[in-house]
Amino acid sequence: VYYIKQLKGGDRMLTTFLILVYLGSVSFGIYFFDYKTDSLINSPMTIILCIIIGFFVAILIFILFMEVTYFFIAKRKPTTSKFKHYIGKQIVSVPMHILNIRTTVYGEEHLPKDPKFLIYANHTSELDISVLMCHLPKYPVAFLAKQVVHKYLSVGKWAYSVGCVMLNRENNRQGSTAVSEVAENVKNGSTMAIFPEGKVNRKIGTLQKFRSGSFKIALASGVPIIPITLVKERRYYKKIWPMPKRLDIVIHPPFLFENYKDLSSRQISHQVRDVIQGSLQPLEDT
Repeated sequence: VYYIKQLKGGDRMLTTFLILVYLGSVSFGIYFFDYKTDSLINSPMTIILCIIIGFFVAILIFILFMEVTYFFIAKRKPTTSKFKHYIGKQIVSVPMHILNIRTTVYGEEHLPKDPKFLIYANHTSELDISVLMCHLPKYPVAFLAKQVVHKYLSVGKWAYSVGCVMLNRENNRQGSTAVSEVAENVKNGSTMAIFPEGKVNRKIGTLQKFRSGSFKIALASGVPIIPITLVKERRYYKKIWPMPKRLDIVIHPPFLFENYKDLSSRQISHQVRDVIQGSLQPLEDT
């Protein structure tokens, strides 16, 4: 039995604030540089410049918000702090709201009450991290991410603070360390998400080969595996903003550790891949 969950209004607080900053900046600019000069709004160039400047003002405020909250909250709170993850989810939800991604969750009843579990999901875009964090609000979700993420200034610092582990696939020794770090984070109360394809796959309805090595983390952690299928509509990448884009999150029943502990990482990989593949049929376009 599945049930549906949509983003609540409270999850849009930061997005709403940034939109108000943008509209306020644009309105102030038009009033001060156009209307105030001759009591008319009649300068197209001024209006265009105000729209552009308002966009950059909103971005700067967003960056400032991340820096301030990192210094006063993320840097000082424990990795699994509920308040820290609430703020983090607000941050990563902004691009989802701006891009008008309409998401529905199925099978949330399959999630364990204990946050100590691993998520294995197909990798459809750079926003998959945002999608899973935002739609699993009760859990301190963190990720096994590419090493390059730590270079994303404020985002990189926040990623480390919520428990994300960075992986350099060109360094085998560092890969073993990452496995240990993810396992340790899970044991300490984090819900860790892994994309076993290893890279983004933009071909709707298909899966790339899973990296069996990523399932060594499960064997080292000794916790349930929750397979998740991210399903997009056929024209997802062809839709032009602000057209809405549909995305389903299908949460499958857990693989309990006692049922897979005697399997090899390759065998676990095949089983999890089969489950994810089974719900990958693209959504009909709206």
